[in-house]
Amino acid sequence: MRGYAVLTLMIGLVGIAAAVYSFYLRVYAPGEIAGVATFGRIRVGGEAVAGHGSFTFAPYYKIPRAKFYVTVVKNGLWCSNEDCSLDGALIETMGGWLQAERTGGGSETREEIGLDLPENKNVETIVIIGDGNNKIAGIYPNRGLDDVLPILRLHPDLADFSRLAGVQEFGALKVGQQASLQPGDSLARFGDEPARYSIRDIPTGKKFYLFSVQKRKYDMVGGHAPYDDGPPQENKYICFISGCRYPEPDAPHDFLFAYIEDLGGWFFSNDMDNDEMPPLFGVSQEAVLNGTSSLVVLTDADGIIRALHPSKTLADALTILSQHPDLADLRALYSPSEE
Repeated sequence: MRGYAVLTLMIGLVGIAAAVYSFYLRVYAPGEIAGVATFGRIRVGGEAVAGHGSFTFAPYYKIPRAKFYVTVVKNGLWCSNEDCSLDGALIETMGGWLQAERTGGGSETREEIGLDLPENKNVETIVIIGDGNNKIAGIYPNRGLDDVLPILRLHPDLADFSRLAGVQEFGALKVGQQASLQPGDSLARFGDEPARYSIRDIPTGKKFYLFSVQKRKYDMVGGHAPYDDGPPQENKYICFISGCRYPEPDAPHDFLFAYIEDLGGWFFSNDMDNDEMPPLFGVSQEAVLNGTSSLVVLTDADGIIRALHPSKTLADALTILSQHPDLADLRALYSPSEE
């Protein structure tokens, strides 16, 4: 019986190692990928197909500024960032923007890039990389969503993959030690907001916990004329069953609450009106408020620190969790075709 238990443990560890290896293989192996200088009606150095100011989905409606832009053109595929795949979350962490553009349904993308030309009749998908100035930096015909990370490895001037990693130590905090906040701890010192939502303690029995000390990203939400009715409203701190934070980009479109609930975890971010949390994690409240410092701490069910990610926020939650498949199986969020 004891030998069976040891064998079961070994199989489990091998499974975890394989999942981690699979993640890093997708991120770090560029493979045999080559781009072209021109394709149809677009060229490297020309205007990006989708970049800052281009149309995107609610609630943004216009693509915000980014360090780089990845456009995947494929009929039937229409999405952005982590809604497309986990790779979209990694791209966001690196400061980029991923958008998939369909070629049907009234879209003019097919004609804009030249997929309609006779010489391109055998090209069904294409990946286009744009820089922060809305100029095309790379064109990759017959490549798709699964190829975006290997392609970005060919553009180290745009995509910094080191941004994905955490650190082993941050001030007095160390991976492997008990965190400053533990399952079951009272939240009373962090203000009235959690209690207003009937959340008085850090819940127990979760698979993982994410604690974030960060500046509120959006002070005002809504009011994206002519699409949204009414003026912008102050972004207010809220709590649901899976955690507490200021919604991003707004409450109706903040899907992190649903993601973390599906994954069996819980998260907690600081309230700007309360200064109790930053000192617990060795971060200056002043630095948080002026946006020069932030920190995300991932702990396991026993409150042991598993990851430390300075200069990240809860917007990077999926990126952080993707590196810990033993705590969060992100396959629960994505079908095999979306990973």
